[in-house]
Order: sequence, then structure tokens, then C-alpha cells
Amino acid sequence: MKKTYAFKPLCILIFIFDLILSLVLWRFLSMASDVWGLMSSLSTLINVVIFLMVGILGVIVVTILLYIYYLKQEKIQGILWDAILHTVFSAYFAVQMLSMNNQMLTGSHTLMTLIGIFVFASALLHLFVMLRLDKVIHVTVLDAYLPAGQGSLEASSTQTETEPSQIVQEQQVSTPPVITKEKALTFLKSKNGKIALGIVTVIIVAVVGYKVWDAFFNKTVIDAFANMQVTYDGYDGAGEARIDGVDIDYDMTNTALEQFVNDISFDIEKNGELSNGDKVTVKAIYSQETAKQLKVVLKEESQTFDVSGLTVKYQSASQIDKAVYQKAYDKANQESKEESYFSSDGSTKTFYKSYYIVNTNEEISIQRNYLVFVYKEDYKSYDFAAGKDVDQVRYIYYYTNIDSSYDSEEEYMSQSTLHNDSFDYVSNEAEILPALQKQSITDYGEAKVEEVNISIE
Repeated sequence: MKKTYAFKPLCILIFIFDLILSLVLWRFLSMASDVWGLMSSLSTLINVVIFLMVGILGVIVVTILLYIYYLKQEKIQGILWDAILHTVFSAYFAVQMLSMNNQMLTGSHTLMTLIGIFVFASALLHLFVMLRLDKVIHVTVLDAYLPAGQGSLEASSTQTETEPSQIVQEQQVSTPPVITKEKALTFLKSKNGKIALGIVTVIIVAVVGYKVWDAFFNKTVIDAFANMQVTYDGYDGAGEARIDGVDIDYDMTNTALEQFVNDISFDIEKNGELSNGDKVTVKAIYSQETAKQLKVVLKEESQTFDVSGLTVKYQSASQIDKAVYQKAYDKANQESKEESYFSSDGSTKTFYKSYYIVNTNEEISIQRNYLVFVYKEDYKSYDFAAGKDVDQVRYIYYYTNIDSSYDSEEEYMSQSTLHNDSFDYVSNEAEILPALQKQSITDYGEAKVEEVNISIE
């Protein structure tokens, strides 16, 4: 009798290698869009290569052994196709391993999925063959392609010594066995049946559990708002928010993930129209498709920040901050004590009133806001008719740009005199407000002029 290979142990081996190859295929599907990141981790790459090649080489070896066994049994059609398909698919994925680039595997996801399903189905087929060899199931139509089971060699050798007519007669008389409920239950209650059922259950649970874990839990969580610094610039009502810093923690050895993080941008709600006290929403903008491929989820899609620190341009005299007003008044009072082009020798100035000038029709970003301090100046002037110096009175004013960020050291305090319609100095209180409204700082009457009533120290 020719020496043959033990079929059942070989089926167990190929079943194990099929499962290994199936897991590798699905692992590659999950990494298809992150191959460049995989390449950057040498230890991970080596582990995957070893795992994949064990599956490929194992399938090739056992299919060759099975092919030799079937060849000696002269029932080669089924295993011939099995060997061809396993070898082709194994070679295909070996080529894919060598064809990795920084985008994805050269094969399509659909094709890889179909091949993976085929390999897994092949593993189940080999399990079926093992059950058949144990005479648990018997399908006559497969006899032409697969050996009938244990004792097939003896049956084959016996038939060679039997007359053809006797073989035909025995085949006509014999009734082919079929799978029955009783046989299936009996097998499942047996030790081998419980082992087979346990193996199948473990495999199904493992595959389903892995897919569930991979689909719902195997995610990389990124906090796009980690330690985000938001600053505000501009004027209250027309403020702008600016993101000064974000410290996102991620695996910097993963090139694809690094590119994804660098591509994250942020949209600021109502930017350019912000006011102090507003709550501004900052939203992360990123590629949903890339995140899906990389299995990345953001801890938060958006975050809310409180707006503060915007410069306030006072829209009325009642809004002026007392501390700001005090600074400007002190600066004007200091200026009034110094000699200037407008001052006369021996003149004295006394604070009269302050006024606030604002044109509310202008856009807030270009709006001009002036705080005006009017002083009464007593001076002497030569009277040609009387032929001597006489006491005179006139009103002058000091003015400066004013808002909540006012700095007396930075802002210049200007000085001018008030004139009436006759271009004479304003010398009585009744002419002060009309004269102010005709100045350039009021846009010649377009701006609103209000008296400021703030007590000073």
C-alpha cells in the first residue's frame, strides 16, 4: 500500500491557518488607510509581517500536502481547486505587503473583503470535511471530489479485487447514508461534538466580538480643544476672537494621524461682531471621511468661551468709566497749568465743564470719541481805545480720544480756543455749546455733544 499523509491532522492545520489568514485580512482592512503610519513603527510592522507570512506559508504548505494525499487517492478535483485558490490569494496578499505606500494598499477594500470572506468560508469547509471523515455526515454527491472518510483506502483496495458487476450490484442495493436529526444530536452530545461546537462557538464569538470592538470601541480619541487659548481684540460690539494656542495630544509617530491633526481648523461663531459678556462657540472643522478611515473621534466637536477684554467705545456720557475720566481730567488739568501758544502772560485757567462728543452713526471700528474739558481763562489784553491793559475772559478747551483703554501717557491732549460766529473769542457761557458744535471734532454739528456729570476728586 502506498504511504499516505494523515488527512485529519492536515485538515486541522489548514483550518488553523485559514483562521490566521482571515484575521490578518481583516486587520489589513482596518489599517488600509494608515499604512504609512504602520511603516513608521518598525516593531508593529515586523509583528504583522510575521503574522501574515505564517498564515500564507502555512496555507501553501498544507494545501500542497493535501494535494499529494488526494493525488494518491485519485480524488483530486476538489483539493486541486482549493490548493490553486489558496496559493493565488496567498501570493496576492504577499504582493500587497510589498506594495504598501503612504496612502493605502493597492487592492480595493471590496476585493479584500470578498477574499477574506472566501478564506473564512474555506475554513468552515475544512471543518465540514473533518466531520465527514468522522462519519458524522455523509453526502454521496461529494464522493467524486472528497474521500469517503476513514477506511476509504481499504474499501478502494478491496474494490480492485471485486468483479465490476458485483460492485454495481452492491451500489444499487446499498442505501446512501444521510444526515439525520438524531445523528446530529448524538454527535453534539458526544465528546468530539462538544469540542467541535465549542470551537465553532469560540470562533464565532471571537469574530463577532472583534468586529463589534473594532467598529465601536477601537477608536483614537483626540481632544481638539486641549489647553486652547482664545484671545480677543477690537472693540465691544465689533470684537474678534483669535486662537493663540492649541496643545493636542496624539501619537506623533503616526504620520497619517499627524497630518489629520494639522489639518484641523476652527470656525468662530459671529467673529467680528463680539461683545464683552458674549459666549462664543468655537467649532472644530475636519474631514469626516479621513476621521472615519483613521478611526478617530473628537472628544468635543465644539466648545464655548466667554468673551472679555474688548475695548469699550462709550456711546453716551453716562457710560464713561469714572477711573478713565479721572485720568483724562488729571491730564487736562496738568496741561492747563503749562504755558502754550494759546496762553497769555499772567493768565489763569479755571475748569468749567466737560463734554463728551460721539458720532453714533459711524461704525464702531472707526468711530471717533472725544472727551472735552472746557476752561475759563482770565487774561489781560491791551485796549487801544483806553490806552491800557484791561481784564478779559475767554473759554478754551482741551480734548483727547477716549475709550476704556485710555492711557494718559499714550494719548495726546490737544488744545484749542472757542470762537463765535464773528470769529471772536467765546467769552460767555451761553456761547460755549454752540461753538463746540461747530468744531471739526464734532463733524461740524453731526456728532452728539453731551455734558459729562462725573464727580472728581
